[in-house]
Amino acid sequence: MKNKIIIIYKSSTGFTKKYAEMIAEEIGCTLADYKTAAVETLSHYDTVVFGTRAHAGMIDGYKKIKKMFQKSAAGHFVLFVTGASPDTSEDTLNAFWSQNLSAEELEKIPHFYMPAGLCYEKMSFPDKLMMKTAAAFMKRSVKKKQEKTEMDLAVERMISSSYDISDKTYINPLVSYLKTTAADHT
Repeated sequence: MKNKIIIIYKSSTGFTKKYAEMIAEEIGCTLADYKTAAVETLSHYDTVVFGTRAHAGMIDGYKKIKKMFQKSAAGHFVLFVTGASPDTSEDTLNAFWSQNLSAEELEKIPHFYMPAGLCYEKMSFPDKLMMKTAAAFMKRSVKKKQEKTEMDLAVERMISSSYDISDKTYINPLVSYLKTTAADHT
């Protein structure tokens, strides 16, 4: 008999790992690092949950894990993405998902977003440079301070230093899904 659920996480600064551990603890499932994931590993589970970060508008590691899943004997795939954006408006999230998933994937793959934060101390040098450049650009933006929207100012403040907006409540929709719907796939 196969095990029910495995969570594979790809974490660069620790936020995705933190969420993956919270989810695994809540539902009592196996947890594995993306670096050790293999088709054979995934094949031992009915449901594969992949957690990763949004990086430069993309889902980091998605193409590779999707190929592994397709080659595996696992039957169900779920995705969660962590990110630095506190903007979880439906329009913003829909644009992100549409940019990264095909229409078929949007329909078939349950997907969840969890606000996390930035940790400059654990970032790779290229990522740190990219973020610091973006922060400097925003500060020198052509818009005068009085013309910037509240969102412009909030983003400018947020990307100028490390912060953590992760919260256990963000796992609730995914945990609820896994406890009900994913269990039906086993």
